[in-house]
Amino acid sequence: MLVRLIYASRAPSPHPSDLSSILHTSRTRTPRFGITGALCFLDGAYMQYLEGEEREVRALYAAIERDRRHQSPRLLELVGIPARFFPAWSMALLKWDKRLETLFHGLATGQVLDLYETPGADAAAIFRALARTPNWRTA
Repeated sequence: MLVRLIYASRAPSPHPSDLSSILHTSRTRTPRFGITGALCFLDGAYMQYLEGEEREVRALYAAIERDRRHQSPRLLELVGIPARFFPAWSMALLKWDKRLETLFHGLATGQVLDLYETPGADAAAIFRALARTPNWRTA
């Protein structure tokens, strides 16, 4: 079964050098397992959208839970999906700007701009809205 898993975690520091390592690992390993998705990083917090076969996605998330580059991972959503939203992205990274911060606030009403505190019920809608912006780096 095809699933979508969205989680949030804290980085060991607000500007981790681990970000490039996480992207490299994601872009080289996840395609082998049929996983696609997107990653947001802002002010020391990650929010990642993973999609693929349930067994592979769950195994990846279990590895993330043990990864020292992610502190206090928090599962926001795990649901079956009929099709991928990011079929061509092995792992894209969002580059934040003021326009995206405004969009985020409009979708996560009343929430401070902290990816880690994103309500699970809002996470997929936030990713769908952000995906329509040109602020993604796919390589």
